[in-house]
Amino acid sequence: MDPCPVATVALEVASTHEGLRLTTSEVFSSWTDALAAYYAGHGIGAAHDTAGSVIALLEGAFMLGRAHRRTDPVLAAATAAQAIVSAALAVSDVAASRGVGENGTIRDNDRASQP
Repeated sequence: MDPCPVATVALEVASTHEGLRLTTSEVFSSWTDALAAYYAGHGIGAAHDTAGSVIALLEGAFMLGRAHRRTDPVLAAATAAQAIVSAALAVSDVAASRGVGENGTIRDNDRASQP
């Protein structure tokens, strides 16, 4: 099992080569932004935080899987990622049903119906 080559480069050169550090940061940011856009499009309010958590979880699992030469860390991470996304979606659904905006405040158009 080969881990993410971007993570390998980031871990090796982040403290010694600013150009490569910036490039790996941009790659991870683009992945996080793309996944966050997908999550937001499917109703997850905390889309960026959720995406960052899932990517970090998977990157760590890839590293552990390679170190142990096993796939079970990646399989466990997949299960955990599903739980993270399901929880974020549930929170978003509850907030939406209560008329709560993404930042936790009651939306103006819902204030009249709130006690």
